[in-house]
Amino acid sequence: MTDEPRRGGGRRTRLYALTDGRTTAPHASLTMDTTVTAAVSPDAYDGLPSEWQAVLSLCVPPNGRAVAEIAARMRMRLTPMILLLGELEDRGLVRHRPPLEEAETSNVHLLMRIRDNLARI
Repeated sequence: MTDEPRRGGGRRTRLYALTDGRTTAPHASLTMDTTVTAAVSPDAYDGLPSEWQAVLSLCVPPNGRAVAEIAARMRMRLTPMILLLGELEDRGLVRHRPPLEEAETSNVHLLMRIRDNLARI
């Protein structure tokens, strides 16, 4: 498996191009269960790399998506996705909120919804 997003038969953009050569995410403290939400409207997507646009379209407010789900939908490994999301956050294109609190994770109905949504991927 490569570290690049897979697209149907088209050219792939190298990850270092998507992250400006970044190999670490210095400002973002993203984990696989961090929720990411687009901070800009779809009108602002013009001129951005297509992969960035795809990520932003997956993270529509108000709910957004978990980092792991974004990586799965983009067919990218988790570490490169965290780097990419860190780049988007530094540019003010996404916001993130920490994972659910312990009290929220004990909600069986919520956990079942998460399981069902992940199974659909």
